[in-house]
Amino acid sequence: MGLSAPVLRSLLAMGGLAIAASWWLLGGVEPGLSPWDVFWFLMAAAAVEPLTIRQPRGTPVPASVAVLGAAAILGGSPAVVAGMAAVAWVVGWLLRREEPLLPWDLLGRIIGVAALTGFAAMGNSVLPAVWEGGDAEVAASLPLGAALAVGLGILIGLPASQTLARTEGRRRFALRRAREAVVATQLVGPAVVATAGLGALVHPVIGAWTLPTMLIPLLAARLGLQRLFAADRAYEQTIRAMSRLPERFDDGPVGPVPHDHGVRVGELAREVALELGLSERRTTDVVRAAHLHELGHIDLDDAEDPSKRQLAEAGGRIVRQVSSHLDHVAEIVEAHGDLGGEAAQDDEVGLSARIITACCELDRYSPDPIQRGQREEMVVRLVRDVGDLSVVSALLRVLDQRPVEVPRVGA
Repeated sequence: MGLSAPVLRSLLAMGGLAIAASWWLLGGVEPGLSPWDVFWFLMAAAAVEPLTIRQPRGTPVPASVAVLGAAAILGGSPAVVAGMAAVAWVVGWLLRREEPLLPWDLLGRIIGVAALTGFAAMGNSVLPAVWEGGDAEVAASLPLGAALAVGLGILIGLPASQTLARTEGRRRFALRRAREAVVATQLVGPAVVATAGLGALVHPVIGAWTLPTMLIPLLAARLGLQRLFAADRAYEQTIRAMSRLPERFDDGPVGPVPHDHGVRVGELAREVALELGLSERRTTDVVRAAHLHELGHIDLDDAEDPSKRQLAEAGGRIVRQVSSHLDHVAEIVEAHGDLGGEAAQDDEVGLSARIITACCELDRYSPDPIQRGQREEMVVRLVRDVGDLSVVSALLRVLDQRPVEVPRVGA
């Protein structure tokens, strides 16, 4: 039996606190931070907290994690580093004001950063070696064990724990989602880890100048990744916009598809794909195909009364013309129009096509599927049209997890 989301979050919190407590049990990391160091690190963390580093598919990472990671490597205690994280988080929230103040998010950040100090103490105990400058006059040094452990904590521990805390009802695939979250941060994670290590290395030499020295390259990396994120987001928004080409509008061209049908099917298909445990890559293809599955209407004359298969084939042709990167999406669009055809026999393409067909049928279904009698009728129709009990069952679980507003046909 799976754990509920609150219980899972509580277990993650207790695990993080246990790791942080190991800092005291293992004697911490020398030489530690002076009060003046704490002040400068606190100011730096608060200053860069609003500068979130984003990348396609990955969890956003605050730039302050690099500052706090350096503080952990240098021997900051869990209480001190957690206090820095709390102040930085509140300052960032006050400046952004984009989201409501959620106590769990703040608590998660505090515990996660405090755990980095525990990782530092563990790494220092296992590998107590310290790298020092070859010249006796050079004071640069780096506790290797602490740096390696904190790096692993940032690369693996933080994205994995964030994802596990947000798995909600999909606990069967929680470890897979955690692994995908770690892989998705392959661009941001190394940059943050390298910056934290650089800061810890040069701090004994240049003191307060450490922070601008370490943050300049990190902010340059943020700028590049932000552009990549913006380009990927524009690409997805273009696909969403294309889904509306064959739609019906009250004040514009009259199309055969209900308004926002593609967007709704895409959102529902994503939930079903995640419920079935599809990878992030396959889920992205399913969502794109769901957005574009009605695109064939713009290539065929409505007077010809085209069949579902003809519409799907026409949609696939259009999708292939958009970009060669969407060839797999085009295969899914084509297969959803003929679930008994050759293309749908492929395990990957066929499952994706059945997900879209089920979500499309649900969105077009006029009775309320939440009502018992109507729900039973809907299940019979879905089993008949989709022919895949696993997909239908996953769709029903999604409906149970969150209310889905299904518009009336012709709305």
